[in-house]
Amino acid sequence: LSQGFALPAKAQEIKPTVIGIVEIQAIMREASAAKSIQEQIEARRTQYQGEISAEETRLRELEQELARQRSVLSPEAYAKRRREFEVDVAAVQRIVADRRRELDQAYAGGVRVLQVEISKIIGEIAAERGITLVLPQAQTLYVDKELRISREVLKRLDEQLPDLALEFGLN
Repeated sequence: LSQGFALPAKAQEIKPTVIGIVEIQAIMREASAAKSIQEQIEARRTQYQGEISAEETRLRELEQELARQRSVLSPEAYAKRRREFEVDVAAVQRIVADRRRELDQAYAGGVRVLQVEISKIIGEIAAERGITLVLPQAQTLYVDKELRISREVLKRLDEQLPDLALEFGLN
């Protein structure tokens, strides 16, 4: 073996890794925009629950009325009204499912926007500080506090995206 072992030119150009650690879950929980998303979802859920409760009350009253009329209606007339009632129940069930899907889609859309913005900010901070690798806090066992960039990410996120208007509606 030769003592004049030299690394290829490409290997000599590799810079040392500079690491940054970020707590994505904490940022997603504490960001103003994330809180805005939660508030909008809860407000819309409350609105929908009121609408659905009114429909459920209406259906209960219809069912009670149908039960009272059973003895005075012919079997054919009762069967017809029962089918109409069941169609009404199915329509309300579809509304409930549509509302749930709408809330899920609005929430997922808001979270996607938040994640994209967080990724951009992490990229900016990495470029400014010469960070070449950013790892999530959850994937580390020990971290020197100097490597943490979560507070800076959260600060910039709150400045750049203090609020996030969700898009509701099934598209």
